[in-house]
Amino acid sequence: MWYARYGAVRRKQADRRSRAVVQMDEAREQHITKLLNSVQNDHARPDRDRWEARPSTSDNWQTDADRGGHSYFTPSVVKDELPDNWDEEDPQEEEEREKLRRTDKDLEFLFQDVVRDGSLDDDLMRDLQSKKSNPKYKEMLKFREKLPSYRKKEELVELINSNSVLVVSGETGCGKTTQVTQFILDDYINRGVGSMCRVVCTQPRRISAISVAERVAAERAESVGNGNSCGYQIRLQSRLPRRQGSVLYCTTGIILQWLRSDTMLSSISHLVLDEIHERNLQSDVLLIIVKNLLALRDDLKVILMSATLNAEKFSKYFDNCPMIHIPGSTFPVEEFLLEDIIELTRYRPQNQDCRPSWKRGFWQGQNSRPEKEEKEAEYKDSWPCYERTLQDRYSDDTISAVEMLDSNDKIDLELILALIRHIVLQEEEGAILVFLPGWDNISGLNDLLTAQQMFRSDRFVIIPLHSLMPTVNQTQVFKRPPPGVRKIVIATNIAETSITIDDVVYVIDGGKIKETNFDTNNNISTMTAEWVSLANAKQRKGRAGRVRPGKCYHLYNGLRASLLDAYQLPEIMRTPLEELCLQIKILKLGSIARFLEKALDPPTEKGISLAIKNLTDLNALDHSENLTALGFHLARLPVEPHIGKLILFGALLGCLDPVLTIAASLSFKDPFFIPLGKEKMADMRRKTLSRNSKSDHLTIVNAFQGWEEAKRRGARYEKEYCWDNFLSANTLQMLHNMKGQFAEHLMRTGFVSSKDPRDPKSNVNSDNEKLIKAVIVAGLYPKVATIKPSHSKKRPGVKVYTQADGKVCIHPKSVNAEETEFNYTWLIYHLKMRTSSIFLYDCTEVSPFSLLFFGGDITIQKDEGQETIAVDKWIVFRSPARIAHLVKSLKKELDSLLEEKIRNPAPVDWENRQSKDCAVITAIIDLITTQEKPTGNTQGHGRPWASSSAQRGQHVYLNDDDNDDDDWK
Repeated sequence: MWYARYGAVRRKQADRRSRAVVQMDEAREQHITKLLNSVQNDHARPDRDRWEARPSTSDNWQTDADRGGHSYFTPSVVKDELPDNWDEEDPQEEEEREKLRRTDKDLEFLFQDVVRDGSLDDDLMRDLQSKKSNPKYKEMLKFREKLPSYRKKEELVELINSNSVLVVSGETGCGKTTQVTQFILDDYINRGVGSMCRVVCTQPRRISAISVAERVAAERAESVGNGNSCGYQIRLQSRLPRRQGSVLYCTTGIILQWLRSDTMLSSISHLVLDEIHERNLQSDVLLIIVKNLLALRDDLKVILMSATLNAEKFSKYFDNCPMIHIPGSTFPVEEFLLEDIIELTRYRPQNQDCRPSWKRGFWQGQNSRPEKEEKEAEYKDSWPCYERTLQDRYSDDTISAVEMLDSNDKIDLELILALIRHIVLQEEEGAILVFLPGWDNISGLNDLLTAQQMFRSDRFVIIPLHSLMPTVNQTQVFKRPPPGVRKIVIATNIAETSITIDDVVYVIDGGKIKETNFDTNNNISTMTAEWVSLANAKQRKGRAGRVRPGKCYHLYNGLRASLLDAYQLPEIMRTPLEELCLQIKILKLGSIARFLEKALDPPTEKGISLAIKNLTDLNALDHSENLTALGFHLARLPVEPHIGKLILFGALLGCLDPVLTIAASLSFKDPFFIPLGKEKMADMRRKTLSRNSKSDHLTIVNAFQGWEEAKRRGARYEKEYCWDNFLSANTLQMLHNMKGQFAEHLMRTGFVSSKDPRDPKSNVNSDNEKLIKAVIVAGLYPKVATIKPSHSKKRPGVKVYTQADGKVCIHPKSVNAEETEFNYTWLIYHLKMRTSSIFLYDCTEVSPFSLLFFGGDITIQKDEGQETIAVDKWIVFRSPARIAHLVKSLKKELDSLLEEKIRNPAPVDWENRQSKDCAVITAIIDLITTQEKPTGNTQGHGRPWASSSAQRGQHVYLNDDDNDDDDWK
């Protein structure tokens, strides 16, 4: 105990000695003192008081009802109980909506009243009749008539017309997504009321919305959009159909966006919610809203389309509404379990000491979800009985191998290799599709296959499918190889529903899926490879029977199969809820907790409380759970709150273009890919693009700017640039489009004067790398980690810690992962996730002044005689008291200025250097940019962190006494 206490004391002493010093030169100190005096005199002016008393533009959107937490509709409200003025529009809100109508293309289709138009009805009927003599339409109709859904056409139409809600369940390939919408439209047209029909069908993915719309248009012998009967709308892209008598496919997010401007969805006659069994966050929220809305709109028809496993649950949620099932059209698929596979291949695990995870006791405590641990306990108890049932049908060697292979944490890739060899040598021709949970497994199996002489021949085409891999060669996945060549696709669960590979005959189901969860107790996301659900297993099996009878090999035993969950945990129960909470408030849906308790599967009270607390800390919600001015703007941006704040600060501080690049990347994905076998080369290119910025965020900015320059030079240069730097041109183009959307939103709300992200007025400080890092702090704080040197000979370099978790790791794909020389001792990061360890993703080294001005609350204190200034009491720097008070006063002015800018958005007038806005911001920018140099203790104890003599004296000094304990908190 004495040694432990002594070690703790020494660590604290070392921490004090290693604190960076916050200092400024005398001339800068005098300048800031003079500036603060002039600003404080300005505060006292009567005209300023009147100016500050003006109502803020951000407050104007709030109605009295919203401030009181009421909404237009709640689950308990029915028409008779509504207030007399429930449908009256606030004039300010109507003005805001009119502005949206004029400027937002995503809302173009929405603003069309559904009114009967007799002449249009006749035109639509004549058009449909004429199609019946169109050869292309007739050919497509023959195909449609063979679909299982077509055989249910009359029954479907009758059920939809006679009920407010209908659940349609169906197997993959039955045609429900493409046919049900057409049945509705054609029924209305044939009855002479086509102008009254506006069908909107939601899709969980952008690619699905586009591809389904194109297919439906082709079936109707039309082109998609262009005023024809079918179109699509996704974020940043749309091809809209005619305004009446039409079908629109869109992503779920588009509907939620529409609800801000039309809470009743009054322009929609039929709302079809497709793929609802996937239970993503947005679709679950939309289900709550639609259930509330049905109490007010008895004319609205809602059709829920789901896989077969949980259709009853949706029917029950909508008051036991009717259901109809459409059978699939796939061929029969023979299934094999682990024991069958072992018997077929005679495979024996190489590690004979391998025991099942439950025998090693490894399963205990590994899952953050108690129900998972209960399943493992049940498995352990049931194994002896199950083992006896195997003895009648399988050899002792097989039973022994099954017992050894049942491990909770790893997939045996050697077994998959043996199974692929068995299929190739013993089975008929046909593509093989292997499902694996992540990059490491896909990469590992690819290496195993390519190491075998057999699979290196031209008789095989091996195609890995993963978001980190280039898409150049992935188009091969849809092409049938020549006779005698076998295609082997190694994929994540993207191949379950998002894409269909028609010629697959053999499926190998690895039995695992990467699942993200949110641990509310520790406020951290986790990602682990979990056992698949029955729904996953069924989807995977269905991939094998598209063209002829197939076979599916599951890499889990029969006991494990009996304990699989019916389907995955809904996203609403396993993700942070901050962005969702803001959407609830902007849509005026009342109390967050009361709204979410109406969900099909409500999130935990703790998860809701944590999200509200985080939003309050971010100043997006006040303590009465109302949106603040900042919260209003964050809710309007289509990104999570921290990224939204980053965007706003980029606009306010004149570095818009690079900050929008960072924001787009964080909310979508970074543009880098990793080709198999070239991982180290890709890391080197990424490192080169970082230009020693020690920032993943600035690395993406540099990559994006290089792409823009190459693109200006021509298509050949763009292609070469992307190829040389392992960049995806498609992703870069998407980031470019997103930046345009963000800039347009900022212009509409008054933060900038142009919708061009590169507008010079919005980018006066865009070349200032240190300021951009400070803006990253403003957006992502309090996601801060501290860096310490590692004196371990086994693991040289640095160690990284967070306040909540102790020691953590920088993710290997970060440019900082192998970094040994840092200028400062602090990192800001975007995401913290627990997998094999706790990893920080997307991190940037930041300076003390960045944290002081753009972090949390500042306190000034003495610590054992040492004068200090601290951010939120834990990020502590040494500083003379007068400098600390000066910094604190300047931060107070900055906070006041930024709050005013948020409440009354207006671009900063950078040309008027005498204005208060410009003077305060410029003083801070100058401090961050030119004043601050890395400093530290040099009095006998410290040593420069960098080994280079050129850099010595320019880095934070750290103390040699820091030991290698991993339990720092």
